[in-house]
Amino acid sequence: MPTREDPEGTEIKTLLRRVSFAGKEVLEVGCGEGRLTMKYFRRAKWVVAVDPSQKSIKTARLDAPKKKKNLEFRVMRAEKLGFADESFDIVFFSWSLCCVDIPAMGKALDEAWRVLRPTGTLVNLQPSLYQPFRKGEILYLISAQFGTTVDEERYRQARFALKYASLIEGKFRLVSENEFGINIYYDTAKEALDDFTVDCREEYKNLSRAQKTRVKGAIGSLTNKKGVKVVDNVVLTVLTKAEPQAVLASPRS
Repeated sequence: MPTREDPEGTEIKTLLRRVSFAGKEVLEVGCGEGRLTMKYFRRAKWVVAVDPSQKSIKTARLDAPKKKKNLEFRVMRAEKLGFADESFDIVFFSWSLCCVDIPAMGKALDEAWRVLRPTGTLVNLQPSLYQPFRKGEILYLISAQFGTTVDEERYRQARFALKYASLIEGKFRLVSENEFGINIYYDTAKEALDDFTVDCREEYKNLSRAQKTRVKGAIGSLTNKKGVKVVDNVVLTVLTKAEPQAVLASPRS
């Protein structure tokens, strides 16, 4: 796994430039072990961070400050939020809408709309569909497919779900969208290779010796004084809640 993920803090700096948590009641959906939660919750009035993984929530609770007064972790699924209508000022999908089962992404956005207060803010953070050339080269050499990772279809469908909820159903209006890169550093080329092949070990195992040499050479080309540097492109989308309306006519059959 990466040894140093975004040590420059680009992710949280970009988020805080685009979203104000000050005095807001926030629902973070898909918080995992609270990696991002811990970086912004003190700015908010109240944060409820949820995740379907009991293990992740247990870890988040253990890692959270003991005397926190405005932070709560709960086990909960994005498509079935156990909160009353109009309970939050912000709903924040932190790398999580793209992890919801594809058929349930629309339901997750319906639930986000339901629990948001009028003119509340919807925030979605996820991998960009447009990744740097060097990263794409390595993935192509391993799997013979251009794109992001094996989860690219999830990333694409999450974008479609956001666009449908906004442009077709009229539930949200776009405020801003930013793509930016975060740096991930590995101590060794082997660590980088292990991370690149975590979801495609069989494909890598079946490569010829010459092909494996090309993969290792491509990873080696990313080495600098700080280690092996890989850039991940991320997209941050900020929207505001709107009243549902048919903005665009449905295509005729």
